[in-house]
Amino acid sequence: MYETVLSRNSVQEIKFEAFDKDLDSDDFLGRFSIKLNEVIRSQYTDQWYTLNDVKSGRVHLILEWVPTVSHSVNLDQVLQLQTLQSFQNKGVPAAALLFVHIETAKSLPLKKSGKEPKAGAELVLGETTYKTKLCDRSTCPEWSESFYFLVRDPKHQMLVVKLSSGWDQPMGSVVVTMKELLAMPRLVLDQWLHLDGAAPQSQILLRAELKILDSKMGDMISAGTLPCAASGSGAGQVKLSLSYSSQDRKLIVVVHACRGLTPQTKDGVDSYVSLMLLPDKSKATKRKTAVKKRDVQPEYKERFEYDLPMEETRFRCLSVSVKNNSASFRSRDVIGQVQIELAEVDLIPGVTEWFTLKDDAE
Repeated sequence: MYETVLSRNSVQEIKFEAFDKDLDSDDFLGRFSIKLNEVIRSQYTDQWYTLNDVKSGRVHLILEWVPTVSHSVNLDQVLQLQTLQSFQNKGVPAAALLFVHIETAKSLPLKKSGKEPKAGAELVLGETTYKTKLCDRSTCPEWSESFYFLVRDPKHQMLVVKLSSGWDQPMGSVVVTMKELLAMPRLVLDQWLHLDGAAPQSQILLRAELKILDSKMGDMISAGTLPCAASGSGAGQVKLSLSYSSQDRKLIVVVHACRGLTPQTKDGVDSYVSLMLLPDKSKATKRKTAVKKRDVQPEYKERFEYDLPMEETRFRCLSVSVKNNSASFRSRDVIGQVQIELAEVDLIPGVTEWFTLKDDAE
């Protein structure tokens, strides 16, 4: 998982290159690029991209242009995302952005030599540090500089602003907690603040604005379709399209793919998807895909149809099981399963979603 802050006009496209890491030199596996305006327009994209400059290959990406809001209504849901997702690089998604504008200071103390200071400000939040320019000698320096921080935990993190002369003589500091900002109207603090460890009259003028990241993934928690779900929150996910053809009077199920399946051996898993239309457990409603070998992110792209009157769909439940084709006495047959009540699905326009698989024991 990677995240970065971009302005709409900062870059035109995002470039990706894939390599096979080697001890000597990494082998090039292909490249592709995505136009930034397409990411902004779609807001959320979950798809495969074809690699260029090579014979074959694709990369699966989830890209989200996350909007920000000036209230904390959904903050708990945003923080819940951090606990429910797990990434290979141990990344923790940011919950908010903090924008800080350092304007000026006044009545700073003189140096020990009696000279006016060359004042600079150091801003620290978590592991991120910024420094302003050093101003010309003055007890009332003006910076007018802006910075931003990715905030992982708005309920506990704090911003520390430390002033010094020439970066070696401390001249006071101020602490702004994110908890303070959460209590401010529109999450904004814009005022003069007294400096600790300086003269009683020493102050700094700054503006701190907290913006909560309103990720679409928050809505996926209750739906059970959250990508990159942490282990323990499911046995992987299966992507399905469900629809009803009124003209043909058929229920249509498309099995697209699975992701995050639990490997059954060191080589992965030989999996297939089995469907059954409950409460009928006879062979007449059973369907299954082809087997995909040694793959924890298999793609099936298979379509199945059921002759079924529309009025009967509300009494049916689609049972979906992802199974291990190489199961033995030491390994289980069912990797994960999910049951979908068709009465709760809008079948006429149809839906395409990732459904979280539950462990067979659940």
